[in-house]
Amino acid sequence: MREYVVVDLETTGLDPYKGCEIIEIGITEIINDKIVRNYSRLIKPKRGIPPFIEELTNISNEMVANEKSLEEVLPKFRDYIGNKTIIAHNAKFDLKFLNYYLKELGLEQITKHICTLELLKKNKNYKGRNKKLETACQYYNIENVNAHRADSDTLATAKLFLKIRE
Repeated sequence: MREYVVVDLETTGLDPYKGCEIIEIGITEIINDKIVRNYSRLIKPKRGIPPFIEELTNISNEMVANEKSLEEVLPKFRDYIGNKTIIAHNAKFDLKFLNYYLKELGLEQITKHICTLELLKKNKNYKGRNKKLETACQYYNIENVNAHRADSDTLATAKLFLKIRE
């Protein structure tokens, strides 16, 4: 049985080393080339969400005010992932955040991953196009109804991964 967990994060900025935080974790689970689950979880950051990020993600401070903290959510997320391979579009970004905070909490970091952005770079038919998720979705005729929200982006990335594998 082949199991993958597609992961996408929404964050308060670009760098966890500069205090940027995870505000949403999305997952889409793929088992034997079938999408079986799509889910996201909002997370209450320690600091507020900057206006630019609110505008980009449509995640407001009010939306996360009563959500659980990353310290409560991340251990459960790590248990859920277990030994499965993570898939992400621009995995370098998501893993930078995940592994930073996993390390902070004394949890096992994630090493097994597939990056759909890297797969696009190797795809001869896709040469010459930018590697943004939006562009790849247009090329492969994948609808991403709520871009920059973790559940929608993971679903689009899961579909992209399956299309590239064809």
